[in-house]
Amino acid sequence: MRDEEILPFDTGEDIWSRLSSETRPLIIYGMGNGADKLLTAFAAHGLTAADFVASDGFVRGQVFHGKRVLSFSEVREKYPQYALVLAFGSSRTEVLDGIFSLARQEKLYVPDLPVVGEELFDAAFYHEHFDDFKAALSLFEDEMSRELYAEILRAKLSGDPLALERACTPDGATRALMMPERVRSYVDAGAYTGDTLSELISMGAPLREAVCIEPDVKNYRKLTAYAESLTGVKVSCVQAALWNEAGEGVFQRGGNRNSSLMGASYEAKTATVPLLTLDEILGEGMPDLIKYDVEGAEEEALLGSKKTLARARPTVLLSAYHRPRDLYALPLLLARLTPDYRYYLRRKRCLPAWETLCIAVPKEKGELHDA
Repeated sequence: MRDEEILPFDTGEDIWSRLSSETRPLIIYGMGNGADKLLTAFAAHGLTAADFVASDGFVRGQVFHGKRVLSFSEVREKYPQYALVLAFGSSRTEVLDGIFSLARQEKLYVPDLPVVGEELFDAAFYHEHFDDFKAALSLFEDEMSRELYAEILRAKLSGDPLALERACTPDGATRALMMPERVRSYVDAGAYTGDTLSELISMGAPLREAVCIEPDVKNYRKLTAYAESLTGVKVSCVQAALWNEAGEGVFQRGGNRNSSLMGASYEAKTATVPLLTLDEILGEGMPDLIKYDVEGAEEEALLGSKKTLARARPTVLLSAYHRPRDLYALPLLLARLTPDYRYYLRRKRCLPAWETLCIAVPKEKGELHDA
């Protein structure tokens, strides 16, 4: 099948046009920063939230944007008909099972809001960059990647939660590409508290050394404590943000996975952090595996890794979901920086379309029959 036949057809319709044509009251499901972002998008499209609803265990009389947050039983009593619009994300199995079950019973939209920045993935954006999406699609090695890519785009355009339920890959699919049994030297860019390092060790990787880079001070403290608890692995922790040149940057401190150098649109304290390139951190280091999850700074982090990528030819795990353009721009950039590689797309089960990984594997590592 040709690439243009795999990709969603460019009809000009998207979740925002569908919401604009809704005759039912729009009820925002969730509170907090996600709902704030959604309200900003609502205002840009002339939409109004009739009410806010939360899962029964979270309703405790809260008031959000001047409205008392309702339980689902109260929403059903107040509105004969309504449409729900999701305003939070999750990867927890019990939460996802509940949301997907709800989506089979009631009308539920899942908007694709950027983790970083304000640009929305909508029909106009898709139309403008259709050739870019087609070029990125052509990179991928296997049908799993290509079908996943198209399903993610369908979910982003439509806001259909059941499309997102389909847009994920089996648990072992990413592990097969990582080939942990070959990883002796590992770099974790955006190491958080060491969770990915811990996962890699649990896979049985024969690690000898790891370099973990994390800019957030609270996360860094937990990361160093975890690193000090390990035996048999030399772990170097670096408190900095990866960039394409050395300097200083203003960092949004969240003490969580969403801490960002790129000016995320949520409330967080700021701090000045050093900006470093991976090339200068590693020197002549030869990592087998590099993971990039740097909250929207992936492009700059890759550009600051040119020498390392060319010299060491590591397997690369690259997050490609923080900005609308990441889904095409990052695979295309990665392909330019890592010639003679194979490229794959994998995604964990979650809502919304987060946790999308572009994975690059050097061809000399052999055919990946189990991928």
